[in-house]
Amino acid sequence: MKILVISSNLIGDTILSTGVINYFSNKYPETKFTFVIGPSAKSIFKNFKSVENIITVSKKKYNMHWLDIISNCYGKKWDIIIDFRSSLLSYFLKHKQKFIFKKKSNLNHVQQLSNYFKFDCSDLFIETNTEEEEIVTKHLSDDFKYFVIFPGGNWKPKIWSIKNYNSLLIKILSQNKNIKFILVGSKSEAEHYLNEITKNIDSNKIINLFGASLTQTAAYMKKSKLFIGNDSGLSHMASATKLKSIVLFGPTNDVIYGPFMKDSQVIRTNESYDYFKSINIDKTKSYMDSISVEKIYSTLQKNNYCE
Repeated sequence: MKILVISSNLIGDTILSTGVINYFSNKYPETKFTFVIGPSAKSIFKNFKSVENIITVSKKKYNMHWLDIISNCYGKKWDIIIDFRSSLLSYFLKHKQKFIFKKKSNLNHVQQLSNYFKFDCSDLFIETNTEEEEIVTKHLSDDFKYFVIFPGGNWKPKIWSIKNYNSLLIKILSQNKNIKFILVGSKSEAEHYLNEITKNIDSNKIINLFGASLTQTAAYMKKSKLFIGNDSGLSHMASATKLKSIVLFGPTNDVIYGPFMKDSQVIRTNESYDYFKSINIDKTKSYMDSISVEKIYSTLQKNNYCE
């Protein structure tokens, strides 16, 4: 059986769709998957054993990238086409069955998928390989608990102050000597945040994972205690690796993109998402200031995340 998957260009939405992939992979073990996917998200499937092909497509003017997609997929007969981008592509290709998923605005994304496909789509996954797992084993110790920290994001308005992250880490360490922090994100985010977030913190308490691949980051998450970070693709990766999380929300929708992992927490700004929809967002500034260090630390204590 051959399944064509038209994936989102977004890392987060792609990770949230893996429960669908998991279902079809388990139902049809001999299936070979072809993914059409953007360059930033393609590495999510690099270790997926049922991959036959990954077609990387970059956006072009006038939607000309769709011609590239059609040319790469045309002439083959697909048993199933799964389209997470609500495109018209399946109408140009031979297939036996198709699923065209369209987002809604008032329900958790994973629940939307479950409702549409009519099976449980919550079993998210990111496969890691032996080499990645051995690196984690080498660098992590059973003597410590590891908190994964993501201070970045692709949109300034939803990014909590890096000074607040630094204060939070210092506060956690002042009461918990057996915790270390794994800092995650891109190389460019390291340039923006690494020096500030580690200020006045013992370097032995920090594992710098900025710039690591998505799957290497996932391998570390699988051995960690907690994720703390802004609403992002990496917060969804925490759910996919069964890592409890505290995710910070302001001008993005926690109803749709809140963590699906059990015992995870959403911490919102004082302002609701509806409030942010009603104003003009200045893309050059953060709107997260009403979330205090004390509020996050209180959530840590209340949920016994440090124990």
